[in-house]
Amino acid sequence: MVRSLSLLLSSAVVLLGLAEPSSKLPVIFFHGVFTTWEFGHNFEANLTAEGREYVALSFCDGQCSIESLLTQVPAAVKAVREVVATNPAFDDGYIIIGHSLGGPIARATIEEMDDHKAKRFISLAGLQNGQFIGPHAIDIAIEKGAPSLTSIVPERVFNYSAYTPEDYYGKMQKDFTLFSIENPDTQYEYAQFNVQRWPQFGSWSTTNKFLPVYNNVNPCLPGNDQCISDQQRRRANFLKLEEAHFFASPVDDAIMPWESCIFGRYSEVDTIDEIETSFMNMTAVNMTETLEYQEDGARWMSAEDSSCTSLPMSLTAAGASTRSTANGHPCTTSTSTRP
Repeated sequence: MVRSLSLLLSSAVVLLGLAEPSSKLPVIFFHGVFTTWEFGHNFEANLTAEGREYVALSFCDGQCSIESLLTQVPAAVKAVREVVATNPAFDDGYIIIGHSLGGPIARATIEEMDDHKAKRFISLAGLQNGQFIGPHAIDIAIEKGAPSLTSIVPERVFNYSAYTPEDYYGKMQKDFTLFSIENPDTQYEYAQFNVQRWPQFGSWSTTNKFLPVYNNVNPCLPGNDQCISDQQRRRANFLKLEEAHFFASPVDDAIMPWESCIFGRYSEVDTIDEIETSFMNMTAVNMTETLEYQEDGARWMSAEDSSCTSLPMSLTAAGASTRSTANGHPCTTSTSTRP
């Protein structure tokens, strides 16, 4: 994971240099869970050396970062507005980089800001389509066990420690899903509940108040014109970007499935019980097979090429999409969002 992260970070810096180098667009950085604004020090060193302005946001550092994304996003919007309002270097546009949990927070911030001037968005190992411990790399999840999970959700809320290694084969995931449905207030307490993408679309899309909203698949009831208007507004704000680049790595042992970073997910089941009974039958599906893509393909218009190349080649083709091989190289899905 350390090697992959190093490659992801250095690759993003290379990408910044390849994309319109004469513009020297300034950069805003969103850190991930448990880290702080200081996590982007390598970006700061490289980007300021080439004459770019660089700002790392600190609206929710450290322990605060496990709190609900429904409160973090408004804080992020406020932080971005404060940056651009006080520094004229951002007047003509800027680049937003989000790492790990900062990836979906940054994308949500872009979608919420009618007044944003972001030109490019770069997501580094950002769980853009959420998190679900499925059959792939289940041994890693078991090895990490409850300590890693109780660090993001206290035992008094949901007791991961009560589950045995055998329970990781579907029982724990089903119980967490049922707990999330039966306790909707948790959406406003911890980020873990916002990023869970359990593979039963009906219950997930109505329970989760974050991912379905920013993926624009939250159901709007008949006559709810505000819901429809908000969907259109968020989509329009995203499409104001000129480019969006999503980096992922198949050896990522934190994001599950790793394909979530490029909008993949696990295959759907018909019922919540099947999260346990059909657990080993789940497979990872790529972005083009998801409801998000099928209902709004224009949003990801140039991300249809499913060929896989090594990272250096993918970086020479802005606007091309690459899937990953099993060789451990990070790969990208790069999307031109121009309508």
